Amino acid sequence: MASGNISGNRTDLNKIHNIVQNNFISYTKDIIISTLKEFFAKDSYYHYVYDEWGFAKVNDHTDQNINAGIHDDLTTRIYIGELSRFNVIHYPSIIVSSTGARHVPISINRDQGRVDYQTTTFIDGLGNEKKIQVPYAFILSGAWEGSITIDVYCRGVREKDDLLELISILFIDLAWNDLYRAGVAVKQDVQVGSLGITEDRNDRLYKQSVTLNVRTEWRKEILVQSTLDTINFCVDFGNLAVDPPEFAPNLEISESIDLLDAINNL
Repeated sequence: MASGNISGNRTDLNKIHNIVQNNFISYTKDIIISTLKEFFAKDSYYHYVYDEWGFAKVNDHTDQNINAGIHDDLTTRIYIGELSRFNVIHYPSIIVSSTGARHVPISINRDQGRVDYQTTTFIDGLGNEKKIQVPYAFILSGAWEGSITIDVYCRGVREKDDLLELISILFIDLAWNDLYRAGVAVKQDVQVGSLGITEDRNDRLYKQSVTLNVRTEWRKEILVQSTLDTINFCVDFGNLAVDPPEFAPNLEISESIDLLDAINNL
């Protein structure tokens, strides 16, 4: 299970424009697929088996035992992914796709003006310690709300019903907290669509879908140090045990740090 929602690093544009989070399509699909794979890998009957490259282990089923994959990892008994690989269809299969999204502002000004702080500890020569909050980054943020469709393809009605029930409870309850911590919030209005039946060679193919309405966020962090030329530190000395505090006159430490000096010391 992924533990964060960090913008992809294949492009430099995210870094150039200080975007640290904005993956509302690829990231969301990947984490939904990963959650399904991990869930069914624990089952015996609908047992998902990984191959050497992390995909579904689908092999030639000629003369293969009908119970293969139940108590071993000889083959996967369910396919999970975005599309079927190599133009070979495996049943039952779970196909995940993104079916749209819309931008939802968190606030009227997109949180413009918000500043995040980080704690800095100062210790003097006498061992006195003081923690202060220092501005770290200016924040801009918003949210995306969209839907993920999970299509279930099966040869039998019973296995279709089993998979729909398992997938629904997985995202309503079992995996909800993990997904939330990973940056994907699944709304509680999970929907199961109507049944579709088609003829597939000499058999019937049953298809039914589970729709997840999800919410993710985008975020920009503009570092304060990239917008300031100089940071001034000023420390006063005195007796803090009394109220109001008594500061010693003409006794202070003042320090100015140029941004260029700070960068050279990294």
